[in-house]
Amino acid sequence: MKNSLYLPLFFAFIALVADANAQSCSTWNNSPKKDEAETAHTLYRDALKAGKFLEAMPNWEKAFSIAPAADGNRDWHYSDGILIYKSIFEKETDAAKKEAAVQKIHQLYAGMIDCYNAKVIKIAGCNDENCLKQKISDIKAQEAYDMYYSLRSPYKDLLKVLDESAALGGKNALYTIITPYADVAVYQFLNKELSKEATRDIYNKVNEIGEYNIANNKKYSSYYKDALTYANAKFGEIEDYIFDCEYFKEKLIPEYQKDAENHEVIKDVFNRLSSKGCGAEDPLMIELKTKFEKIVAEENAKRKAEFEANNPVYMAQKLMDAGDFNGAIEKYKEAVDSAENNSEKGELVLSIASIQYRKLGQPGAARETARRAAGLKPNWGAPYLLIGDMYVGGANNCGDAWVTSLAILAAIDKYQYAKATDPSMSDDANARIGRISAYMPDKAEGFMKGMKEGASLNVPCWIGETVRLRYKS
Repeated sequence: MKNSLYLPLFFAFIALVADANAQSCSTWNNSPKKDEAETAHTLYRDALKAGKFLEAMPNWEKAFSIAPAADGNRDWHYSDGILIYKSIFEKETDAAKKEAAVQKIHQLYAGMIDCYNAKVIKIAGCNDENCLKQKISDIKAQEAYDMYYSLRSPYKDLLKVLDESAALGGKNALYTIITPYADVAVYQFLNKELSKEATRDIYNKVNEIGEYNIANNKKYSSYYKDALTYANAKFGEIEDYIFDCEYFKEKLIPEYQKDAENHEVIKDVFNRLSSKGCGAEDPLMIELKTKFEKIVAEENAKRKAEFEANNPVYMAQKLMDAGDFNGAIEKYKEAVDSAENNSEKGELVLSIASIQYRKLGQPGAARETARRAAGLKPNWGAPYLLIGDMYVGGANNCGDAWVTSLAILAAIDKYQYAKATDPSMSDDANARIGRISAYMPDKAEGFMKGMKEGASLNVPCWIGETVRLRYKS
């Protein structure tokens, strides 16, 4: 309620602001009301610091009416007035009053610029027109920021202020104009309010500003980078409509000619021109494509070599597919040497054992390798399943039917040991036992040989295991 009492005073003061802007900018330095102005200045500043914008108005009005330029060393009477008007704009619900506040904000920005141009407000360390232009560019940037984020101004009006800020600031324009500049340009283009050429010109401006400051503005480099990333993504929405092959050729050919054998340059230029519709019959595209394909082939070969060198298991499998089993074993050995732990080593060693047995027909060597795998990875049944498979596979090659049946017992012993050591192997082990149980020693034949059940017997040939005699059911 208290703040509402200031509203009539606020809007009555609008005319005073317009009058002050129309008059020459003045300070309190030689004013007979200097003390009054300084006191009002201090009081309204204290209110602003406390966030009491409307309560600051009467004293701000007094300070501004006496000396719009304060002491000539700061623009606070203008910038603080803008803060007050923005506060009113945000809280006011009446459309006409909101619009009046917007107009006064623009008048204050204009008055601030007039004071700087008249050199009534001094810029510290500024001795030429360049720093004055930069200051006015910054003020325009702030005005554009307010128009975009707070005042929700028409894009046509906003674009004019953005253009002015960019023109005055050049490469040193503030990063705060980049995002609204891109949004406004794309919107205006899509709504046929901005030509392709004008839109492209804005694209060039924001990229020049952004790239220059990313490279040279250490303090705000990251801000420019973020803003430019957003802007280029925004322009990406319409790039097919505003840029064509010839434009990109004109832009990229100098870059290519400057370093025509640089792989990165070749790839970048070729990909960008291809994406912009440059035809395959274009002499430049033919030249670039030839170089690009050579680069791709070289890089693919390099990546392949690096991958194969760093992935011996992959190479082992590839050699297996090609029938080079000894080569596959060598690659698995490389993998064992680089494995991070014994468990991983054990699995790789077992792969070698499998190749030795199944592909090279070396059951003796395969068994020793499988035993080494088991030693590397305790409580693991897979090596014993493989050894059992070896015994089944070699059973018929060790002698007569009786010896074959003893080899089956040796295999069953390994399967039993596998599931006892590693319960996860139980299903596989039981399935194997079920398939070969019918080939266990025959009781009648054993009696004929004088063999008692439970006797310890040696399995001849390479198997060489000792088994306890039992008969099939």
